[in-house]
Amino acid sequence: MKKIILFSTLIILLFSCKEENTHFNSSVSGNLTNLNEGDKIYLDYLTPQQLYTKDTATIDENGNYSFEYKIETLGYYRLRINNQNFINLVLNVDEKPIINGDGNNLMDTYTVEGSDESNKLKQFNLAYKTNAFAQDSLGRVYQANPTDQNLFVQLQQAKFGAINDMNNVFISLINENPGSLVSLAAVQQLDQKVNSDLFDKVDEALAKTIANDPWFIDFHKKVESFVSLYVGEPSPDFTLNDVEGKPVSLSSLKGKVVLIDFWASWCRPCRAENPNVVKAYNKYNKKGFDVLSVSLDGMPQQQNAKQDWENAIEKDGLIWKNHVSDLKGWSSSIVPVFGIEGIPFTLLVDKEGIILGKNLRGEELEKKLASIF
Repeated sequence: MKKIILFSTLIILLFSCKEENTHFNSSVSGNLTNLNEGDKIYLDYLTPQQLYTKDTATIDENGNYSFEYKIETLGYYRLRINNQNFINLVLNVDEKPIINGDGNNLMDTYTVEGSDESNKLKQFNLAYKTNAFAQDSLGRVYQANPTDQNLFVQLQQAKFGAINDMNNVFISLINENPGSLVSLAAVQQLDQKVNSDLFDKVDEALAKTIANDPWFIDFHKKVESFVSLYVGEPSPDFTLNDVEGKPVSLSSLKGKVVLIDFWASWCRPCRAENPNVVKAYNKYNKKGFDVLSVSLDGMPQQQNAKQDWENAIEKDGLIWKNHVSDLKGWSSSIVPVFGIEGIPFTLLVDKEGIILGKNLRGEELEKKLASIF
């Protein structure tokens, strides 16, 4: 996934305590335990390209510190002991937060008073860290049982469940205040195709406050260039060749409810989802449901992409006839048409080609088809 926000790799778990601030003329101040008198800490300002050190503070004999640099610009900041031990903050003009923690493990122990956005950033990072821990644990289970297909399906379900829990936190933060830098960080962790309304919401809110900020400029370009796949709008039409080399277009399937399923033989999540698509096809095909499978096989490392594609169709029992691909992998002509950044990706369209839903999988797909038929 392409991200412009640095916080994806800066996992910060936070909790709070309290200390009276005696640094009335400071900006950021507080107390850090387990550091030596005379140790230096740094206050950095972050841009999309690099960070700038704005001030240096010295730890006194009691662990206290104080920065004199006045916060004059709303933005992303970093309190840094060293390049491996730091925290990220969102600070507003003239804020004077008190930040305490254990200098040996600042990321997992620090607390913030006097900066609402920095506290919301804690929620963002806690959700991110919780999901990362879950994915790591699931990955270790799979590595210990790589041939257990049933377990793989269960692990995939757990994987998407953990991601969904994280995304719910992000969505809540965005809806609380779409015009915040925390929302800017959170929204970019979401699938833009599924959450295009939230991308637009954040874009419109931030345009009123930080239109010239480099973080926003990069984000705004991403929103402007996004391929619009809104529910209720027509799907782009396209034509690709099937396994036999015959052209098949989406418009040729008008009159049916169609699931456009972007997948590939090399994509494990796609293969894990295939049984659900087969189940839906068997249940609703006679009622007017069809599947148009679009393969992104043809990666450079595939020596025989067409054979891989055909083998996967047969092995997974994909019994519908509409399987198309130009066998160019991510260089496929279809990728920019739908703005595809990852697979599996699906669109469900009605009999006239109007989009009914995006990324419907498993139970969600079943519920949607049940409501239609």
